[in-house]
Amino acid sequence: MKYRPEIDGLRALAVVPVILFHAGFHSFSGGFVGVDVFFVISGYLITSIILAELEDGRFSIVNFYERRARRILPVLFFVMAACFPFAWFYLMPVDMKDFIQSLLAVSTFSSNILFWLESDYFDTAAELKPLLHTWSLAVEEQYYIFFPLFLMFTWRMGKAWVLATLVLIFLVSLGMGQWGAYHSPTAAFYLLPTRGWELLIGVFAAFYFNRQVPVLTNVWLNNLLSLAGLSLIGFSIFAFDETVPFPGVFALVPTVGTLLIILFAQQGTLVNRMLSLKLFVGIGLISYSAYLWHQPIFAFVKYTSFTEPSAELMISLCMGIGLLAYLSWRFVEKPFRNKSVYSRQFIFTSSAVVTMAFISTAGILNLSDGFKSRDIYARSMIGGYQPDNRELGADSWRYLRELSGDENYGVEQNRYDRTLWFDESDKRIRLLLVGNSHSKDMFNVLTSSEMTMSQFQVARFGAEISNIDDNLFESPNYRLADVVMFVSQYKPMDLDVFGQVIERAISDGKRTALVKNIYEFEEFGQRTYADFLFNLLLKNDGAENISSGDIHKINQKHFEQFLERDPSQYRKQINTEINTMALKYDQVLVLDRMDYVCDRPKEVCYAITDSYHKLFYDYGHHTVEGAKFFGSRIDSVNWLMAL
Repeated sequence: MKYRPEIDGLRALAVVPVILFHAGFHSFSGGFVGVDVFFVISGYLITSIILAELEDGRFSIVNFYERRARRILPVLFFVMAACFPFAWFYLMPVDMKDFIQSLLAVSTFSSNILFWLESDYFDTAAELKPLLHTWSLAVEEQYYIFFPLFLMFTWRMGKAWVLATLVLIFLVSLGMGQWGAYHSPTAAFYLLPTRGWELLIGVFAAFYFNRQVPVLTNVWLNNLLSLAGLSLIGFSIFAFDETVPFPGVFALVPTVGTLLIILFAQQGTLVNRMLSLKLFVGIGLISYSAYLWHQPIFAFVKYTSFTEPSAELMISLCMGIGLLAYLSWRFVEKPFRNKSVYSRQFIFTSSAVVTMAFISTAGILNLSDGFKSRDIYARSMIGGYQPDNRELGADSWRYLRELSGDENYGVEQNRYDRTLWFDESDKRIRLLLVGNSHSKDMFNVLTSSEMTMSQFQVARFGAEISNIDDNLFESPNYRLADVVMFVSQYKPMDLDVFGQVIERAISDGKRTALVKNIYEFEEFGQRTYADFLFNLLLKNDGAENISSGDIHKINQKHFEQFLERDPSQYRKQINTEINTMALKYDQVLVLDRMDYVCDRPKEVCYAITDSYHKLFYDYGHHTVEGAKFFGSRIDSVNWLMAL
C-alpha cells in the first residue's frame, strides 16, 4: 500500500481535539469526535492491506494479528505499567479497585464493556479514570477479531456479495446507534454493535480505491469535496458537545468528513498540502502514543486537585504529553515494529506473557479491599474522617438494603417499594417519600429523628419524577399514605410531568409536601468542599492542632458559599415551579432542606462534625453520620411541624 502522508496528518486532526477536549478547553466541546475520525482511518488502512493481500493470494490471519500486536501492545503495556505506581499512591480504595478492574479489562480488550457498566463517558467521575480512553481500543480489537475472518471466508463469493453484506451490517449498526443514542446512550457510546458502522465507512473507502476504474481525477472537484470533509470535521469539533445524541446520525458529520478527505484529498489539493505538512505528519506519527498518555496524565492531575486545573497547567501538560508521546514512539513503538529486531515468535510470546501477567496480577489484586493499608488512606483516618466518598455513598444505602433484604436496592425499580411497609394497626401518620436518591437521604434523616418517629410511619418509593407511573399510584404504601412527600434533586425533564403528578396526588386525597432541591456545594471529582478545607487544615496545621474552632470555620465557609454562590439556572426554575404549586393548591406544603442544613443565626451550614465526620459525600447527599446529625437538627428546628 502506497504511503499517504496526509493520512498521518489526518491522525493529527483526530488526536489534538481529543486531548484538548479532555484538557477542559471548552472551545473544543466536540473534541471527542476525534475518536470517530480514528475509527474511519483504522477501517480504511487495515482493510486496504487485507484487500491487497487477498487479491495476491497471500493473506494470512497470523500475519494480520502479528501486525496488530506490534502496533498496539508494546506501548499500551508500557503506559499501563506506568500508571500503576501513581494509582497506588493517589487513588482511594474504591477507585483503586476500579483501576485494578480496568487493568484486567484492558488486558482482555473488554474495557468498553467495563466502562459502559460503570459510568457515562461525560460524567465527572468518568474523566478521573486513568484508562477510560482504552474503550476505543477495545472496540477496534473486538471488530478485528471478526472482520478479517469474515473477509477471508467470504472473499471467494465475490466483492459484490461482500459489499452488499457489509452495507446491510452498516445500516443495522447505524440504526442501532441512532436508537441507542436516545434510549441507551451509555451503551451506544461504548459498544461495538453501535460503533461498528464507523469502521465500515473506512472499509468502504478501501473498497473504493480497490476498484479497477480510476479514482476521481478532477482537481477542482477533489478540492471542493476534501474541503467539505475538513469543514465537517471542524464543525463537529467546535459545534458539538456532550448534549448531542451520540453516536447516531450526528456521528455521520465527522465520519463522512473523514471519508471525504480520505477519498478526495489527492495530491495537489489544498487539504492534501496542509495535512502533509511536517508538523501535522509528525503529530500523526506519534498520535497513538499521545492518545494513550493523555488520559492517565489528566486523570491523576485532576484526581489530586480540588478545583479544575488552570488553563496554564493544562497547556503545560499537553506539551508534556507531546514529549512523552515522542519518546514512547521513538523507543517503544518503532523498535517493536521492526521485524529484524523482534521476531514474530518474540512478539507473540512476550505479548502472551505480559498479558497473562496483567490478568493474573489484576485478578489477584481485585480480591483485595482496595489496599486500605496504603499510606494515602491510612494517614487520612483521623477521628471519624473518611476520605473515600464513594464508600460513604455506598454506605448511605445500607439501612434500606437491610430493610428490604435486597443488596441491590437503589434509586428506582425496587420490588420492595411495591410491597406494604406501613402497619395498618399503627395510628401514627403514614408518610410516603417519593423521589430519587435524595428520597433515600430523607428516609435516613427522618428515621434518625426521635420526634418524627414518634409521630410518623415512614416509607419510600424510589423513582425519578419524570418516570412516575401507575407502579407508584397502585402501590399499597401510596394507597394507605396520609402524606406524600416528593424529595428529589429535580431535573428539567421533571417539569414536564410535575404538575400532573401533584394533581394526581391531590385528587387522591393526599396531603402533599414538595421538598426543594438541596443547595449544591462545590465538589470536584471525588472530593467535597469539606474534604478540600479539612485537608488544608491537615496540611497546614497537622492533625494534633485541629480544634473545634477550625471545624466551625469549615462550616462557616459552607455558609458563605451558600449565600454567595448562585445556584444553577434549572435549580432556580424548579424551585420557582414548586413555589407556584404551593400558591395554586392549598393542600401543597413546601419544605426546604437548607433550613436544617444551615443555621442562619450562627452563620454556618453543617458539613463536618467536631469528631470529623463528614455530613455529605458529594454536592448534597447525606452520609449515614449526616443523616443522624440532621435527624437531630430537624427535631431542634421542628422541620415537619406543618405536617
